[in-house]
Amino acid sequence: MRARRGHKLATRITVSVDDRDYDQLTVLAEEHRVSLAWLVRYAVSDMLDRHRQDQLQLPLELTADRRR
Repeated sequence: MRARRGHKLATRITVSVDDRDYDQLTVLAEEHRVSLAWLVRYAVSDMLDRHRQDQLQLPLELTADRRR
């Protein structure tokens, strides 16, 4: 689905996160008085910017257990 946001078209996607990540994102969004959607858009944009500047090397090394 494509929705209008200002003068640009935006594509809606669905992302599932585990409960721990959701809780941390919620706290971060509340602390900075932004929505969860804004926070996720910011994170995606930041990752893409870093990739364009060759500061992010893909593929990422992801592990099954990310718990710190």
